[in-house]
Parts: sequence; structure tokens; C-alpha cells
Amino acid sequence: MSEQLIEDGHDQRPDGRKPDAATIRLRATTRTLREHLDALPTVFHFDGPGDQFLAESALPFARWRYACADSLLGSGMGGTVGGALARSLFDDGLRWQWIGQAPAERRSALLGTMLEERNRIFGYLEEHEASCPNLARWFVPLSDVTDLTGGSLSWLSAPSLPDEQELLDLFLASSPAASPSAVSGGRPEDFLAAARGMLALSGLRGAVTILGHAGHGNLLGLQSSVAADGVPGHDLRADHEALFMHVAAVGVTVTLLGVCAAVPECWPEEVDQAEYLTTTMRLTQEVVSAASAVHGLGDPKPAPAASAKVRTRGRQPQLRPEVIVPPGSLLPDIADASPVIAAVKEYDAFLNSCYISPWAHGDPKLAGVLAYAGAHSTFATVMATYDQHAAVTTVFAARMLLEEAARFTWLAEEQKDDEAYVQRSTRYFDEFRARKKKTIALFSSNGVSLKAAEQLLHLPDSVVEGPQAIAKGRKPLPPIDELLLAMGESFPEPGWLPVAYSLLSQVTHSTPTGLAHMARYVDGTLRAHDISPEMLALALDVACLGSARLIGLSSLLLTRGDDTAKQYALGLEERALAVHNTARLVHWLD
Repeated sequence: MSEQLIEDGHDQRPDGRKPDAATIRLRATTRTLREHLDALPTVFHFDGPGDQFLAESALPFARWRYACADSLLGSGMGGTVGGALARSLFDDGLRWQWIGQAPAERRSALLGTMLEERNRIFGYLEEHEASCPNLARWFVPLSDVTDLTGGSLSWLSAPSLPDEQELLDLFLASSPAASPSAVSGGRPEDFLAAARGMLALSGLRGAVTILGHAGHGNLLGLQSSVAADGVPGHDLRADHEALFMHVAAVGVTVTLLGVCAAVPECWPEEVDQAEYLTTTMRLTQEVVSAASAVHGLGDPKPAPAASAKVRTRGRQPQLRPEVIVPPGSLLPDIADASPVIAAVKEYDAFLNSCYISPWAHGDPKLAGVLAYAGAHSTFATVMATYDQHAAVTTVFAARMLLEEAARFTWLAEEQKDDEAYVQRSTRYFDEFRARKKKTIALFSSNGVSLKAAEQLLHLPDSVVEGPQAIAKGRKPLPPIDELLLAMGESFPEPGWLPVAYSLLSQVTHSTPTGLAHMARYVDGTLRAHDISPEMLALALDVACLGSARLIGLSSLLLTRGDDTAKQYALGLEERALAVHNTARLVHWLD
């Protein structure tokens, strides 16, 4: 996919749209930065401590996701998946800025966080009465590279990383030490301090919220794909594309700088560091300038006088002994996802055997159109990337499909009477009306005019929006765990879906466990752009389950329940279940 886009150029993309000059310039700058980042050799130390290896893995993983986000621009599919990738890069940037400021005392928090994530996964298994016979593989997918078992004193005494909200608060309370262009020839720490200014834009909290909507695949996130000249669910609005790539570019650059500060020994000797980082800062600033010209968010307000405090959290007392993996229980990397891929291809063939026009039965509701078109777009992204250099995109897309499928299943669940259905529908749409209102407020209270904030979430005039009033005393949607449990009721272990969601989240949140699943050590060679067969099988499994549910239910809604849609929905579920029965022999959930 990415090679084809390189050949097509910046202004000739498969979506068939003709971008304006500002968008063409933006895409040219994002591609130039991508090529520069990809040219840096990667150095790993297999005989070093676990936190060193995890830190060295962070940059390849970050620039991989940035390349994937860049490849999705104008691809005619997966626009909102790009938003999910951008949000993860933003969180990476905050994390590595924090680590890079005091690496000697903070880098070990990677180990503490890895134990906490294992603890959380094991807790999900217990709480939801689910089983996973190969849990050791999920905890330690890489062996013979470094010690990732977690049993040494350095692990057990390590603190944990601050959470994302704490890091965002700290970032917003700080001021850049210098403008990016004023720093050249300095240390990584000097560049790191200056890079803060490139992400300082008005209404950053609102921008992060929009990225979050896209990352969770919800109704508001899918609205990033509703453009006047694009296909709903597939093509990004220009202003949201600019916002996504602004954040993604700065996120990957700050990750690079933080890693350089945290593990200086990973820098390749043949590359002049000062020159390379100076060029990186310049290219990133060009992306920022080009993006700002499109999304229109201005400079930020001055940072508040009071600084936010972020403290390294100590080890939680309820750590389970199972989070430490005895060396003798490490399983070899011999799983094979090929049978899963074969089943997924059969599912995909059936999925594409029927097309339902959303407008064939009158004017459709926007939610139905976005559920149908968005699921098609996101699943097409899975099929285009699972066996390519962009395979990490599959994990992001799968998690989005699973999460929105759980919400949509809850919305469409049969009710005792019409009034009960109306109440549930109102509750569903009120959730996103409230989120939209909150996002606009975050923009307008942080340096963005109310008019500009509303415009960023305004839909094209061709879309007739429904009521915007929010019911008094509204009830929020149930937690995602509860929705996933309900969606999994027909399985022998309904709790496997919350566990699956948690495991996929290791990748989308760039946790140390997620990093370990994004490489394979085969025949003495570390393949840093190859995901574990367990993670791939799980991603393909839930991508089929999620898309089957979303496309099946939305087809019924759009056709008012005609027989063709019923048979199509049943066929999707049947073939998705066949994928699951094959995939569970690889990922071993349910």
C-alpha cells in the first residue's frame, strides 16, 4: 500500500479527490519527514537490561506508526485509523519527553509499567472468568533477546509511568525553553525542550479529544471522515487530516528525542547526531506550519503560572505472583497464523459479495451510514495491511471495530417495547451530543474562538443533523467492559472479549508489553516490523467479529430489515465465527 502511494505522488491518490494546494503541501511535508526518519539505522543491545531494550524499541515502533498514518492519507480507506495512530504518537511524545528529562531515574518505569499491565490482564481473566493457556507467550513474546521475565529486583522495585492525563497536564503547564529554529548543534535534551513549542497550539485539550474520538472508533470519530467531497467512513476531512498529522509528526519527533536522551548508546556511530536532529526539527516544523495553515488553530495562551505536579507512582501492593514468568515456562515462537488468514480471506470474499446502498430505502440516518461505511473502510484497511509493512495498522483497526461493534450491539438490542428502544437510542446519541459539546467547550476555553471550534466539528451542509438537545439527567453509556461482555454472551467464555480488548490496547497505547509484540526474534535476527502471531490472530479475529456485527446490524437498519440484509448479516456472523474457531488455536482465548 505505501509503495503505491509513493508512486502516485501527493496529489494523485486512490480516493479520487483533488486536494487543494495547502493539503498537497501538507502531504509533501509529512512524506519528507517520514523518509528522513526511516533513513536512521536502528541499534539494539540484546545483552542489556530490559528497560534499555524497551527504550531502544520505542523509536522503531513510533516511526512505523507514523509511516502507516502517512500512507493512509488519501488512500480511500481507513481515514479515522490515521487518527488512532496519531493519538498514540501524541501519548508517546508526552511519555518520552517526561522520561528524557530525567532518564537515570525514570527509564526503569518501563519495567514497572510492564508488570502492572500484566497484573491488569491477569485481573481481567480472573474477573471475567476467562482462560488463556498460553498467557506466558502474551507476557513474554520475545525470548533470548533480553530478560523480560520480570523476576529480578530491578523490576520489582521499579516505579510506574504516570498516566496519560497527568502527562498532558504537565505538558500544558510548561513553556518551551526556546523556539525550535533557535536550537542547533545541541544535545538531545536541548532539542527536547524546544520541541514542546511545536505541539503548543490553541485548544490542545480539544484537539486531543478529537483524536480520542477517532481512536475509539465511535460516532464522533467517524464524523472526521464526513467531508463534502469524500466517501463517508473512508476519506478524512482536510482540517482533521491536518490536525492528525500535526500531532503525529511532533509525537514521533519528541519520541526520537526522548529515546536519544534515555539511551544514548543506541545512536548509530556513522550518523552525525546534531546534524540529523537539527534536520528532524526543521522538517517537523515544516509539517507543523503546513498543518496549521489547514486546521487553523492558532498559537496557545501562555502557560499558567502554577506548574502541574507529576510524580512517579510506586509499585502497587496487589501485584500478583503470576506476573513474573518463570524462565522454564517461556514458550517458543512457533505459532502460525496462516490458517487464520485463509479463513479471513473467505470472510472477506463473502463480505464483498453484497453491497447495500444506504440511500436505496429513503434518506438514511447518519449513524447507520457511518456504521456501515466506516466498518467497510476500517476492515478494508485490515485486509490491505495485515501482511504488509503496515501490519501494525491492523491492530489499531481491529480494536476500533470491536469497540464500536459492542456499542452498536447494545444500541440495536431488542427491547420490550418501542418506548424502551427510544430511551436506549436517546441515551446512545446523547452520549455523543455531550461529547461534542464538551469538545467545543475545551477548544473555546483554551484560546480558540467559539466559531472556529464549532466549525471544526461542523458537518457539511449536505448532512441533515438530528436534534442537538441533551436530555436532562442523561445516563452515560455503560462501560466498555460491560458492553463487550454483553456482545460475547454467545461464546463459551463471554469474558474473552474484554481480555482481547485489553491485549489489543497494549499496542494502541504503546505499553512495554505492546512493544514486545511488535517484533520477532527469528534465527538470531530481530524483525522489528513484524507482529507476534498471537497478536495478529487476535486482531484478525476481532476485526471479523466487529465488522460482521457492525455491517450486519447497519445493513438491517438501512434496509429496514429486508430479507437480503438478514441473510447477509447471518452469513457474516457465520463466517466470522469460523475465523474465531481457527484463531483461538493461535491466541488461545475463549
